[in-house]
Formats: sequence, C-alpha cells, structure tokens
Amino acid sequence: MSKFKTIPFIFSLTCAAMPAAHAFTLADAWQAALNYSADFSAAKNERDAEAEKKNQARAELLPQITANGNYQRQPQSLSSTTQSVGWDVQARQVLFDKSRFSQYKQGKLAAQMADIRLEGNEDKLRMDVAKAYFDVLLNRDKLEAIKEEKAAYSQQYKRAQEMFKQGAATVLDTKEAEAGFDSALAKEVDTYNKLLVANETLANLTGLDPAEISPIKGGKIPADLLGETSEQDWQALAESNNPEWRLQRKTLENAAEGLKAAKSGRWPTLTLSGGYQDNHNTYGGGAGDMKYRSKGSTVGLQLSMPLFTGGRLSSQVREAASREMQNKDLLTATERNVRLAVKQAYENTRGGRMQAMAQQRLLDSNKAKLEATQIGRQVGVRNNLEEMQAQQAMADAAQKLAEAKYTYIQSYLQLLQSAGVLDNENRIRQVSLALF
Repeated sequence: MSKFKTIPFIFSLTCAAMPAAHAFTLADAWQAALNYSADFSAAKNERDAEAEKKNQARAELLPQITANGNYQRQPQSLSSTTQSVGWDVQARQVLFDKSRFSQYKQGKLAAQMADIRLEGNEDKLRMDVAKAYFDVLLNRDKLEAIKEEKAAYSQQYKRAQEMFKQGAATVLDTKEAEAGFDSALAKEVDTYNKLLVANETLANLTGLDPAEISPIKGGKIPADLLGETSEQDWQALAESNNPEWRLQRKTLENAAEGLKAAKSGRWPTLTLSGGYQDNHNTYGGGAGDMKYRSKGSTVGLQLSMPLFTGGRLSSQVREAASREMQNKDLLTATERNVRLAVKQAYENTRGGRMQAMAQQRLLDSNKAKLEATQIGRQVGVRNNLEEMQAQQAMADAAQKLAEAKYTYIQSYLQLLQSAGVLDNENRIRQVSLALF
C-alpha cells in the first residue's frame, strides 16, 4: 500500500515546525511586533501629527511678530512719490478672544485623543499577535495528535493484513484501518496548511521565526486566570481604562468645546498691536528731488464685535449643538458595547476553563477506554473496529482539548483588552508566569 510509505514527508514537515532552543514567549512576540509592525509605526506618526494641533492652537494665543521690508519705484506720471525704501516690524497680541481659548482646549483634547487611539491600535496589534501565536501552538498540538492517530491506523492495517493471511480477520478489517488512516491523513494535510498560514501571519506581525516559538508551560491547561475577580471588578477596570470608552468621552468633551467655540463667535475680541517703521521716500524727479524720511512706533488697541453675519454664527451654533448630542448618544452606545464585551469575555473565560477541564477529563477517559479496548482485543472480547473507534475518539478528544485550551487563554486576553489593561506590565507579567 504505497500511500503508507509517502507519509514520512509530512512527518518531516511537522518535525521541522517544532520549537528551537532559543524560544520566544508571547510577551517577547508582543515587544517584537511593537518594534517591527509598519502599521503600528504609522499609527505612532499619526499620533505625533495629531499632537501638534495643541501647539498650533496655543500659538494663536501668543504674540505674533512680523518683519517687512519694501522697495518701490514708480514713474512720475503715476505718482508724485517715485521711490520708497523702508522696513517695519509689527507685533500683535490677543487680549480677549473666547473662541480661540476654546479652540486651544480642543487642541489639547485632540492630542489626548491621539494618545488614546494609539493605545487602541497597540491593543489590537497585541491581540492579532496573540491569535497568530496560539494558532501556531494549536495546529502543532493537533498535528501531534493526528500523527499518533495515523501511526495507530498504520499499525492496525499491518496487523489486519497479517491476521487476514492467517484467516483470523476479514478484508473489512483492512479496509476499515485504511479508511481511518486516510481520514487522519486528510486532517493532517488540512491542519498543516493552517499551521503554515499561522506561521506566516506570526512572522509578518513580529519579524520573528515561528520555529522558535515557545509552547505554554507543560502543554497543560493554565491555572485559573480569573482568580477571585468578579465581573464587576472587570467592569470597573473597563470604565477607567478601556480605550474606546475613554476616546468617546474625550470626543464628547471636544464636541462640548466646539459648541463653546461656536457660541463665542458672538463675543467681542480685543487685540493689542504695536510696531515700528522706517521709510525713506523720494518725490519728484531730476535736480529738484525732495527726500522725506518717516519713522517711529505705533500702538493700537482694536475692539471688534460681529453685528450681523447673515445667519452664519447661528447655523454654526446649531451644528455644534447637534454634534454634541450625537456624541452623547455615541457615548451611551459605546458604554453599552464595552460593558457587553467585558461580560462576554468574562463568561467566555470562565466557561472556557470549565470546557478545557471537561475536555481533559474526556481525553483521560478515552485513553483509558482505548487501553481497555486494546486489552480486550488481545483476549478476544473486542475487535479491530472497536479499537479503531476508540483510537479515533481519543484523537478527537486530544484535538478538542487543544482548541479549548487556547480558546480559554485567548478569551482571557480578550477580557484584558476589553478592560483596557492588556498593556499593563503587571498583567503581562502575570500572564507570562501562568503560561510560560
């Protein structure tokens, strides 16, 4: 049966994916991704650009000083002044402009919002890396279980052939072993393809070699990650730390300042100005030229108040008021969504651990059942079909245990993200100690 001889190639691929001596953990992968990701680097540059709005708005409240130089020459037919040369320095300072003060506050809020958006991008990158990281481990564990299942089917096939030659088995026994082997082979190819995709995704996110990935401690179910915390504890963390929630609160605050700025357009503005000039003028043309020099300083105080703008200011106020109401509604929606996400992540984490523990017990039971079936076959009270069924059940339980185990871990990381503490150093340290 030639296909049984082609399998070592797949085995070699599987073995090539095993971790190397210099392994990296999830925390290492996170740090590498923060330094490697071009998308995150772009997000940092965007944050830096947005932060400049604060400086630009502040500049409008500080003195503005300009220097000018001029030279002008005209034909006598156009003007009595045929030549003018001079320079001047002008300075102006806003003494009162309520709208500009509101715009300055908006500039500071824009910088704070940019920081929060960057935090959200960092959390998203961490979750993408975690998913790729655990997808690699999941498919490796699955491949290991499938390899054992396939080896068992291959052994059963050989045994069935020997027994068939001796007249102690039927051709059905060999066909059943062959069908089981083919099924395991199909699963192996599919799982290996998924492993390749996970490897490429992890490498693309971090720049690290997936062959050096570190498996979780002992390959077992991690300890209770929730500990004694309740859902209310996580909800309180989310209210203070969730980036999406914090960003929407800042957005509402910015909209409120926008409304103040719009209303301030009706207020008077007061500006102090001053300057110094020195001009040399020449009149006439020819021998009778007259030269005149004007120089000196000026100081002025300007009070300006809009009387009628064609309804523009009123329209801007109505627009800003609607924006504020819109963001109040969005804040309510964000709060509900975040609270729901925290609740779901908490329940998924708690249920995920129970599911993983149940799958561990199922795997232990199926191992015991397989051992009993093998003994029963040897003494003649069980047949090859029953042994293959027990072998398949154990392999399925091992694969589902791997899925439950990594789903549990990712649910906890999702809870950390929803609570806004995924980047907390203490939390990262606790996760690393629990897993690695």
